[in-house]
Amino acid sequence: MVMFKVIMRKLKTHLQLIPKYSNSHQFDVVETPRANEEVVPNDVKEGYFAVFSVNPEEEPKRFIVELHWLTNPSFLKLLTQAENEYGFEQKGVLEVPCCAAELQKILELNIGN
Repeated sequence: MVMFKVIMRKLKTHLQLIPKYSNSHQFDVVETPRANEEVVPNDVKEGYFAVFSVNPEEEPKRFIVELHWLTNPSFLKLLTQAENEYGFEQKGVLEVPCCAAELQKILELNIGN
């Protein structure tokens, strides 16, 4: 729960910089290189955040997902794995240690929940 509060605090700080946007998609996969910038990219709109799936077997893949995923049990397990592997010192985009297919499967299986 502490991890969730820290992430939410960081997201709230960054969300103030995001322009208003409305999109019917639950998530988008965006092929871009990882950046260590503190600035929120233009493709991350209000109510969304960026996350990279990272593992040694494939190139990182960037996902833009809605904030409601921060309460999803499957997604929270990935955040716990990220905490265990990287700690809280990540800069820029949130990274989770998993295959892109695993993260996409979690997001697709839970659409509408």
